[in-house]
Amino acid sequence: MKRILIVEDDEILLKSLTFYLTMNQFEVLSHNNGADALEILDENIESINLIITDLNLPFAGGQQIIQTVRKEKKSDIPVIVLTASGIEATELEVLDLGADEFISKPFSPAILLKRIQKLIA
Repeated sequence: MKRILIVEDDEILLKSLTFYLTMNQFEVLSHNNGADALEILDENIESINLIITDLNLPFAGGQQIIQTVRKEKKSDIPVIVLTASGIEATELEVLDLGADEFISKPFSPAILLKRIQKLIA
């Protein structure tokens, strides 16, 4: 079973994504702030198959998570960034940092699932 780390400060969205992905046969680790996510990555990076992170998070943002994964951990774990900011410059910035996908909120869970399957099939 593939393991996904979700980092999202919107509790309703976090619970919805966790439920949806669990129903689609993924094991989900979910956190509502970047600091907890960075701690999980320190302890479990080799067992995580994909990261889904909001861009704007308490304590450590999505950019910091991407930088930690790519630069400090030297990992190629796929990263999907979610954000309410659909600004093209933001998309280019996170893709330049090393994110694999950028999805603007609101989004369809089916679209997210397709992107996940593409990255970790």
